[in-house]
Amino acid sequence: MLFFVVTWFCSCSNPGTDSENSVVVARVEERELLSSDLGGLEVDKKNRGLILNRWIKNQLINIYGDVLGVRVDGRQEELIDELTLRSSEILNNTVYNNISISTDEVRNYYLNNVGAFIREKNCALMFVVNLKTENDADSVAIALKRGGRREHNVLSQNNLSWGGVVKEGDLISPFNDAVFGRRKSVVGPINTKIGFLVAHVLDFYDEGSVEGIDEVYDKIYSLLYLEKRGGKYKALIDSLSSNTDIFINEAIFNEN
Repeated sequence: MLFFVVTWFCSCSNPGTDSENSVVVARVEERELLSSDLGGLEVDKKNRGLILNRWIKNQLINIYGDVLGVRVDGRQEELIDELTLRSSEILNNTVYNNISISTDEVRNYYLNNVGAFIREKNCALMFVVNLKTENDADSVAIALKRGGRREHNVLSQNNLSWGGVVKEGDLISPFNDAVFGRRKSVVGPINTKIGFLVAHVLDFYDEGSVEGIDEVYDKIYSLLYLEKRGGKYKALIDSLSSNTDIFINEAIFNEN
């Protein structure tokens, strides 16, 4: 794992200088970080370490991209923010582009972590339509009472609408109170500051119940993806750092 541990990176090279006022703080192969890049080392020690750690990692990834022929245009390679941008693009085009998460992986994670998906609030699965006038909202409410789910597609094509699971307290007032207080299948019209709202409530889930896998599938997928991406990133950095000439000017870097 590459982290800011100066003695681990130090070599026997002599620190170089590029002028009277700027000193080489670190070097990755032929790429140098100067004291002027760190504001003349005026930043505090903690931030120096964070900047140096990020700079080294980004340089490693940029060198890796150059070797593979993955070119990302940059205005100035020596700038920290530009390096981060280029590194991100290189990673997306190489080690991150073949990450896959299977349905079985998501299902297994869900089954092994059911306790993490217990609802902390009452929730409702609903389809909501937003209307400009009360007459239009009345018509939509009547249609939903008669047709139920069959009306969702038509109503969503002709009106502003959305659907999903929401927590009690997350809806706009007084719509929230109407949905969770009345617990009816069709709620509304409710006059709010954004228009007249009508909801078709498909199901209520009480606080303490467990979220279904369909509700948390995307959340688990993202979590597993980030976990795999982090592993690939660590493996790449460890490999690159062990095969790259890295120098840190320990004396100048630790100056007060």
